[in-house]
Amino acid sequence: MRLFLTYMRTIHPQNRLPSRADFDPLCIPRLLPGIVLVKVERTTPDGILLTSPRFRVLVAGETVLHASPVPMMGRYIDEIAAAIAGGQVVVDVRQRVVETGTTYYWNGRPRMAFRFDFAGLEYCHCPLAADGRTVDHVASFFHYKGINRG
Repeated sequence: MRLFLTYMRTIHPQNRLPSRADFDPLCIPRLLPGIVLVKVERTTPDGILLTSPRFRVLVAGETVLHASPVPMMGRYIDEIAAAIAGGQVVVDVRQRVVETGTTYYWNGRPRMAFRFDFAGLEYCHCPLAADGRTVDHVASFFHYKGINRG
C-alpha cells in the first residue's frame, strides 16, 4: 500500500488532482496484480445525464480478478455489486471519492463476499481528473491479507 500511495503522491500536482494521463500502472509493476482502474460515466451512451455516476472497469489486476466472485472486465461496478452479497460497498466508496475528490482508504475485515477467504483487506481508491477537479477515473489498489485459496 505504501508503494501505491507514494506513487500516487509523486504524480499529484500541488493545485489540482492528477489526470488519467498522469497515472501509468507500468510505473509500479510489482503492484499490477492488485490495481483496478474505473472510468466514471455521468451520461448514458445517448447523452442523457445520469442521476448518479456509474463506474466501468477498464483495468483489473490478476489478483483482483481471481478474488471477485463474478466477471469484472468491461462491466459496471453497480452490476458487479448487485451480484455479490454485501457488494453495494464497492459502489458507495467510489461514489464518495467522486463526491469529495479525495482518497478513500480501508483496512479491516472484508465487507462483502469474495471467491476465496483471507484474513483482512486493505485498499485505497484515488481520484483522477482530466480537468484537475472533476473526477473522471478512480485508480485503486487492493491488498488481500492472508489469502487462503483452499
